[in-house]
Amino acid sequence: MSATSVPLPFQALPAPDLLADLLAVSLTGIIYYTPLYDPAGSGEIVDFIFEYLNPTAQRMMSMPERPVVTHNEQWPHSKAHGTFAFHVDAYVSGEPREYNINYQADGYDNYYRLAARRSGDGLWVSFTDTADQSRSPVEVALRESQTREKSARAEAEIQRQRFYEVLMQLPAHVAVHEGPELVFTLVNPHYQRVANGRELLGQPIRTVWPELAGQGILDELDRVYQTGEPFVAAGLPVQVDFKRTGQLEQAYYDFFFLALRDAQDQITGVLNFSYDVTSSVRARQQIEQLNQELETRVQERTAALQESEARFRIMADAAPNQVWAVNPDTTIRYANQAFLDFVGVSLEQYITRGWANYLPAEEMELAQTTLETAIRTRSLYVLEHRMRRHDGQYRWLLAQGAPSFYANGELYGYVGSAIDITELKQANEQLTRTNSDLDNFIYTASHDLKAPISNIEGLLHTLQSELPAEHQNAEVAYILSLMQDSVDRFTRTIEHLTDVSKLQKEHDQPQVRVALADIIEDVRLDLAPLLRQTGGQLQVEVQATPTVLFTKKNLRSVVYNLLSNALKYHQPQQAPQVCIRSWQESDFHVLEVQDQGLGIDLKREQQLFTMFRRYHTHVGGSGLGLYMVKRMIENAGGRIEVQSDVGQGATFRVYFPR
Repeated sequence: MSATSVPLPFQALPAPDLLADLLAVSLTGIIYYTPLYDPAGSGEIVDFIFEYLNPTAQRMMSMPERPVVTHNEQWPHSKAHGTFAFHVDAYVSGEPREYNINYQADGYDNYYRLAARRSGDGLWVSFTDTADQSRSPVEVALRESQTREKSARAEAEIQRQRFYEVLMQLPAHVAVHEGPELVFTLVNPHYQRVANGRELLGQPIRTVWPELAGQGILDELDRVYQTGEPFVAAGLPVQVDFKRTGQLEQAYYDFFFLALRDAQDQITGVLNFSYDVTSSVRARQQIEQLNQELETRVQERTAALQESEARFRIMADAAPNQVWAVNPDTTIRYANQAFLDFVGVSLEQYITRGWANYLPAEEMELAQTTLETAIRTRSLYVLEHRMRRHDGQYRWLLAQGAPSFYANGELYGYVGSAIDITELKQANEQLTRTNSDLDNFIYTASHDLKAPISNIEGLLHTLQSELPAEHQNAEVAYILSLMQDSVDRFTRTIEHLTDVSKLQKEHDQPQVRVALADIIEDVRLDLAPLLRQTGGQLQVEVQATPTVLFTKKNLRSVVYNLLSNALKYHQPQQAPQVCIRSWQESDFHVLEVQDQGLGIDLKREQQLFTMFRRYHTHVGGSGLGLYMVKRMIENAGGRIEVQSDVGQGATFRVYFPR
């Protein structure tokens, strides 16, 4: 290694000052290294230690005068870029060395020019950084272009990697074929699974899937490769040996083939994208088959319905009463000939006009609301209303209808009939007037007869008191007692007739909650003499219905009549056993009176509740009690039932609305 001589002008200057000043004013970065040898003793230089950085190097490298890191720690990629080898060569050879590099690593991206020379045990390195110098416009443009190109390559690589990851993760069969033989160069996991162990990569598709020959799909791949036109197919059937048993299975696939091109726009291969839609196609085929079967059934059902409706219309037209049918929206579906004759129009005219044109305006809202409510609740439709006949006269009709359903449970509409009840209503009105007149007559007669009967009774008492003693023999006394009994019966009959007259008018009387046990106890006290006389026993079990909704006076009358009858009509040689109990049943409170008495012949049940009807004449009575009981109960919306066998007692059940 030769030493460089000091120029003559500098020989008079002190060497340390000269070197320090030179390093300080240098516009290039200067580094002084010492080598770091292999600790194993091989003598190989493994790194360099920073001993000194001049001010320019400190500024360019943003490091202190003596950094604490080594050369390779500062530039870990220096070995890969050749800069470390350059330093070793300069130190070992002792000869000056130069090196130019575009260093793009370890946070640097600049063009560097290096010069190195050994000095004693150290190594001087002088370097320039283009980033530290002004650049020409051409250089700036070049570097910007390089930067953009590098960024574009990096972005393209990122996009390529992302696209690759998407292809690998797609739940479809993805493959890439290259060259005229359409060799597999990429397959995703789904494609590998359907291949069932076949060797794919590097193999032509015809070798992998020979069974596809003649099915058209390979021809489409060839066409895409040759023309560059994509191919799309949905639900295409293919026959494939999926299980590798030699048996072909039919499957359905959606296919998409896309030509792949290079930078020169030349076709290099084909992207094969397919998706197994076998389950969807077969489900669709099954649905189509079911729809076809359903359509056939609907057509058959429709034909049957049409035939059934035709038969219904034939029968309806033959019926003497009015038959009608409406749709679920209350519009008219059908009216029979009797109905059309009544209104005097054709079916088409009646359907077009609707029934509102034939009902009085004041009744239309009620009729419409009643029908709509019945349809909504699927309940019976019953209504009395007036309707204009073809001659302009309004007639009273009783209309009744019920819901009709298709076989599947869907509402067909309402079918019903109507009968002309004008004469019946007129007869009922006449009967009502007659009943009213009869009630008035009964009331008047009973009222007018009270005074004569009272006079007769007074005359009897006077005769008994004024008759001389010699004439008051047994025969006369017997005749007088018979006369008195007749007067008493007549008086009771008049009182009962008055009660019946009042009862006829007792409709819609206010009802209250009446304590049933209290009423029974009150009646029991009234019947105490009869209980003692007959030795009767009364068993009461009414805890299930503490109260009933009824008028208190009438409830007492009902209980009194039923219990007194049960005690009076007992077996001659047997003390009466009477049980009165109650329970709840559906919408009613039920009161039952059961005895073991003489019983009733129910073959004459219709006569049981008529006025003045008596079955047993050995016991006194007017024959009005059960008639009045029935009227009281029915006036309140209830009913009375009886079960009996002659000689086995009787059971009466009264149903009070809850």
